[in-house]
Amino acid sequence: MIYRNFSAPSRGFTQFSHELIRHPRLSSHAVRLLTWQLSLPENARETLSRTAERAGIGGDAFTKAKRQLIAEGFVHERRVQVVGGRWVTQQIVSNVPLSCEQAAKFFARSGK
Repeated sequence: MIYRNFSAPSRGFTQFSHELIRHPRLSSHAVRLLTWQLSLPENARETLSRTAERAGIGGDAFTKAKRQLIAEGFVHERRVQVVGGRWVTQQIVSNVPLSCEQAAKFFARSGK
């Protein structure tokens, strides 16, 4: 028999849907990467690769996790050229899958 105890912390917690946590096509690394990203403060600009590094997710596992998150629509990326000719990668991380069209609208609204 299993007993479970749920005590919500008074601060510093994030809620996630069961569908995300139990997603059948996401590895544990992908779920950890996504939940870590979604738990960051709203104004945080931490890249997925930096999050993976902080979460202890190595190179190959990170690459596989990121591919899964992109394939399932939780992550979208685009490369854009900014002032001065430098190229940057912009990333959207979402708690629900977004279509490519939805992501494009989000990028367009960001004004960058």
